[in-house]
Amino acid sequence: MEAKKAMPPNKLAEHWTIDPKRAKRILANQQSAARSKERKARYIVELERKVQTLQTEATTLSAQLNLFQRDTTGLSTENTELKFQLQAMEQQAQFCDAVNESLKKEVERLKMATGELISPDESFNLGMHQVLGQQPATQPMMHMVDYHLHNNQTNYHPV
Repeated sequence: MEAKKAMPPNKLAEHWTIDPKRAKRILANQQSAARSKERKARYIVELERKVQTLQTEATTLSAQLNLFQRDTTGLSTENTELKFQLQAMEQQAQFCDAVNESLKKEVERLKMATGELISPDESFNLGMHQVLGQQPATQPMMHMVDYHLHNNQTNYHPV
């Protein structure tokens, strides 16, 4: 469909003399079309400006997304490493608790053997090793500590 061309002024003047109402309507339509064309041009310029703004914003957001994804990946890796470290520390703590408990029992056994700790059924043995001239049995405990430390390869240091 071909757009109608605006009527040249000399033809419009000719219509003005023949049919003034029609000429007035043609002139009003031409002015309305010009205003509509201007509004359309302004609307297109505004849309182009919005497109440019949104493209800039999309580029910025894309860059931010890439940074966040990289940070998330790094933090996930660090979190996994920390979980492994925590698990290893928990295992080491359990091992240390077991060694500590074992050492406490050995100390208690040795105290019983040397008469430092009185059990109800061994109260008659109090100090008997001294009477008989025996040395207190401390060597087995040292061997047990060495055994636990060397065989389990831990950095356990009893407090």
